[in-house]
Amino acid sequence: MPRRIKSVENGSPIQGIERKKPSVAKGLNNNGNGNSNGNIKKSNVQRLYDLCVETFSPPGTLPSPDAIQNLRSFLDTIKPYDLGLKEVASVQDVNSAPVGRPNMRKGKGRRSADKRAGFAPPITYLHVYECDSFSIGIFCLPTSAILPLHNHPGMTVLSKLLYGSMHIRSYDCIDPTDIQQISGPPQSRLAKTKIDTVYTSPCETSILCPRTGGNIHSFTAVTSCAVLDVLAPPYSEKDGRHCTYYRDYPYSKLP
Repeated sequence: MPRRIKSVENGSPIQGIERKKPSVAKGLNNNGNGNSNGNIKKSNVQRLYDLCVETFSPPGTLPSPDAIQNLRSFLDTIKPYDLGLKEVASVQDVNSAPVGRPNMRKGKGRRSADKRAGFAPPITYLHVYECDSFSIGIFCLPTSAILPLHNHPGMTVLSKLLYGSMHIRSYDCIDPTDIQQISGPPQSRLAKTKIDTVYTSPCETSILCPRTGGNIHSFTAVTSCAVLDVLAPPYSEKDGRHCTYYRDYPYSKLP
């Protein structure tokens, strides 16, 4: 049965989320490990950066399916310690407080986190790298934290669950030519469920394409967890790639 998804607000994908820069992000460049000495073994973070440059450059490049699968295979090998996450995870579990997530509570029509999960512990975003072609970042979610339903306009997204368990719910919009024949509020879309399940690490890296693969999704932390995201291209207000948040409804709930 299809669902209705209704846009409720535009905003930053990390609005209200604590943002940090991990030490592993320092010195990323094409020379490997931030050092011009080619004899130094590259870190996995540097190798990920290099592979993203190869896959998504120049800006606007549409990567081949083989290139995406190659990147996915490499992401499958990434471990939390490659990103320095062991210490981050332990600190987060100890210090998480039952406070509402700001961007779940601000804005007209936004459902409070209290109604959805009792409380929403703070989420941390670890910014690794961003350019016009792609971005690399890590969302660290304490138990019960929620990243609400949001889209990725014109973007390819690879998400690697690094540790823990996470419930993922995702949708693909039904062809606009079909939507025009169905009445409903102008800001609502008819969508089909792509994923509605709990994933536990280790598991395969997921791929979202601009129009398929569950491009509109939400994350709910079943346990403390972290997900490594590669977005290509990244969100950009000036280029019209806005992050839009949604609510979903049973098909029968909207006219």
